Amino acid sequence: MCELLGLCFNKPVRPKISFRGFRRRGRRNPHGWGLAFYPDESAQVLKEPIESTESPLSKFIVSYDLIKSKIFIAHVRLKSSGRRSYKNTHPFSRELNEKDYIFAHNGTISVESLELGRFKPVGETDSEHVFCHILHCIEERGIERWRISDFKWLHEKFREINELGEFNCLMSDGTHLFAYHDVDGYNGLCFVRREPPFGVVELRDEDFVIDLVDLAEKKDPSQRGYVIASKPLTNEDWQKFEPGGLLVFRDGEIIYPAFGDVELEILRVVRKSSRRVPLGSIIKSLDYSEEQIKSALRSLIDRGYLRQDRRDTVNWDDYGATFFTNPRKRGVIDELLRG
Repeated sequence: MCELLGLCFNKPVRPKISFRGFRRRGRRNPHGWGLAFYPDESAQVLKEPIESTESPLSKFIVSYDLIKSKIFIAHVRLKSSGRRSYKNTHPFSRELNEKDYIFAHNGTISVESLELGRFKPVGETDSEHVFCHILHCIEERGIERWRISDFKWLHEKFREINELGEFNCLMSDGTHLFAYHDVDGYNGLCFVRREPPFGVVELRDEDFVIDLVDLAEKKDPSQRGYVIASKPLTNEDWQKFEPGGLLVFRDGEIIYPAFGDVELEILRVVRKSSRRVPLGSIIKSLDYSEEQIKSALRSLIDRGYLRQDRRDTVNWDDYGATFFTNPRKRGVIDELLRG
């Protein structure tokens, strides 16, 4: 099965660590590899219709320090539609509204019903056809600057496409990284947050340890962001995407998660308070089980939407732990709650 890799950070980073492990996945996906990124406002796409582990170019990328970007999308291909060729190799790139969009897909889609508008595939893959359809829909909606309501619309559009087959995808306009996971959980999709303090991680290929990497030696302490992959690349605490879920990343933060009802209600309770809200008050305010609320709180903290008071010395079981909304996310939270 094809595999996906995405990076989104708050400042330009090198893809050396993640791509070093990811390129080994080409042994099971030998029909092409590609890496797309943004050296500036325009996209650059490097790809070949050969196995990534046999490519001198993909090996060179691992050691080339001048490739930097805030956003990367990579793909290794096991062909299902379209012959083995450069034009059928992911990622794909197109211009829309003076922005370079890049796209990679994992799965198989029946594309006969998908309208293309002015965007036409160069190759033969269902993936490029889907990409052209998405761009056509974005143009029809008139999106030039993405808003929360547009993220919700795109989520529904991806769900519609997903009804036609298996659909995992990564897409970017150079500012946002859109990541969608198949509604039936096809082939997996997960993510991990990287931020200081950095430690030593095991770089893995399935259960085989490739190397030990000290992130503190490789990372600028001001770097923070996310790595997305079909399957975990390290022994870090990777989180699985919800099936049928869309996450939108920008500047190393998740700005649009597909929140469930519990998460939204917790945000509503905490946001309307002018003070830090104790766990016990949240539990009393909502008609959900304590287990559901604690699980949702941890998710909101992991995603950067809530923070726990650093002065807390109490255990969560004491109900005295207090929470407040991340000041940097309050605008996004307000728009979510209005939606």
